[in-house]
Amino acid sequence: MSATDARQWLRLRQLRVQRAREALTQAQREEAQARAVVEDREARVEHGRNLIAELARQWGGAGCVGMPRWREQVVAHREALAERLERDEYALIDEQAALARAQDAVRQRRAELVRAEAREAAVDATLKDQRRQASQAREQRAELEAEDACRALH
Repeated sequence: MSATDARQWLRLRQLRVQRAREALTQAQREEAQARAVVEDREARVEHGRNLIAELARQWGGAGCVGMPRWREQVVAHREALAERLERDEYALIDEQAALARAQDAVRQRRAELVRAEAREAAVDATLKDQRRQASQAREQRAELEAEDACRALH
């Protein structure tokens, strides 16, 4: 293998490592975004549960018995809150699945980076070994030529 081919081979491996790093960075960004969406949705679900509990505390006691005209409005409001909570819970399930997919993508990209780095290291080690062997061969040839020159003089 020529020195030019060896450099190109190593450069190709280095570019693959660079692309793998970029893909990992992108996957990590997407995972962070998915995590933020899930955390936001979890907060919305918790807030919805708190609103329903607060409504029950405010309008469910003995003091509310004397306000029958508000009953239908309170029931309608509770149903609206429950429906919004249910939508948020279903959305949370979908968003958690998206987060799991994003986490899987990060694991995949990390494994691809490890493989690319291992391949780059293998190519680098192979090329260093070839250079070392070529250097040793040159030294041996130089020694043999020097010995031959000494023999020719004697």
